Amino acid sequence: MRFLLMSLTLVLMVAFGEAVRETWSRNEMVEMAGYGEHKLSSILLTASLLSSSSSPISGATIGIKCETGYRMRSKWIKAVTNELGQFVIDLPSHLHAIPDLDKACIIKPLSIPKRYRCSSKIHRGLRLISSSNGSRVYTAGNITLQQTTV
Repeated sequence: MRFLLMSLTLVLMVAFGEAVRETWSRNEMVEMAGYGEHKLSSILLTASLLSSSSSPISGATIGIKCETGYRMRSKWIKAVTNELGQFVIDLPSHLHAIPDLDKACIIKPLSIPKRYRCSSKIHRGLRLISSSNGSRVYTAGNITLQQTTV
């Protein structure tokens, strides 16, 4: 409702032309329209990547891909695991409005350092753990990969 009211206000301001320029700056109008440098929302995904022996897998590239519409998926959004096997992915704003984000996204290790000899698999099951003030945090928990023999 607030967005609709601000949008209507912006349309009226543009229609009145000169009067608008004297009241609000361009930056203020851009911010009211929902654009600009201030993020309106934020979505973070956290998880840990472990081997089947519960050892953290560091240096692995993890990707997340989400359904954006009818049979369409986003590009891979990537992160690299730290020394504890943990990673955080900040989803781009064009994915924030996806309904049922926890069901629409898949996570997959895209590359794993050879020293770990683990098979990569697709992981589902995001879980919302926090939501406040336009920020949401999801977790995939511990993603455990099966070790392979050489």
